[in-house]
This record gives sequence, C-alpha cells and structure tokens, in this order.
Amino acid sequence: MRMRYRQVTYRSVGAGAQHQLEQHYRRLLNEALRQGQQSMSHRSSSWRPLADILESPEMMIVKVELAGMTEEEIEVTLYEDALIVSGTRQDIHGGLPNLYYHEAQVRYGPFRLEVYIPYPIQGDAVTARYENGFLWVELPRLPQAGAERVAIQRPDTDA
Repeated sequence: MRMRYRQVTYRSVGAGAQHQLEQHYRRLLNEALRQGQQSMSHRSSSWRPLADILESPEMMIVKVELAGMTEEEIEVTLYEDALIVSGTRQDIHGGLPNLYYHEAQVRYGPFRLEVYIPYPIQGDAVTARYENGFLWVELPRLPQAGAERVAIQRPDTDA
C-alpha cells in the first residue's frame, strides 16, 4: 500500500479576509451539493456495501450492513467458490420536490458484494438471516476426509 504524507501550513487571516473565504467555501459546498443531488438521481453504477468476514476452523461468517432494506430486496447467491450478495437500496426521499441534501453519505441504488470462499463448504447447511439492518450468512466448512492429527514420536533416549 502506498502512503502519502503532506506537510500543510496554516496561516491566520484577518476578519474581512476570513469572512470572504468562508463565503467562497459556502458557495462551493452548495454548488457541489446541488450537482451531487442531480447526479444521484441519474446514477446507475453499483456500489459495495460494508462487510465483515469472519472465519473459524468450522465456518466462515459474512456480515453485511444493509440498513433500511427488507429481506425481499436482498439476493444471496452461493457458488462453489464465491458468495454474491446483491440488490437495490431505494431512497424514499429521492423524489420529493424542494428537498436538498446537506450531506449524502448513505449509498442508494444497485449494489453487489462478492466474497471469495477459499475452501469447500456444506452447501445444504448454509444459513442466511437478516436482522437489525445486517445480513448474516454462515458458511460451514466441509469436514476434511482422512485428515487426522498425527502424534510425533520421540526416540528412546535409554542408551
């Protein structure tokens, strides 16, 4: 991963210059919010929801944040080596006239999450549940056939 460090110097400005600077940034912010609102209603690209992927010797658990949705709006597809969670989160406020966002951090529209599964799982034992805005998918591992722990013997030291 590449990290960049920037050295920044801040200067104090007089009251008049500071007021002009604040007005300038306020105009820029309002313009950006208006443009963002317009582009949000026409946006078709998909986004990736936040997810936690946990693993134990017995299973993998995928926890996906999908607040504000119903179970019917979420599609879970299991492949041999991948789990796909997809759907579309609707913005109920998107069509109201004269309503403008101050901030827009919640993503709406089509989404897709792809999780690679690195080992065989028991497909018939996979469970998915949606509660309190989180989707939980439990993927139990297939028991490894013939895998047994072998004890290491120490040589006799009676000589």
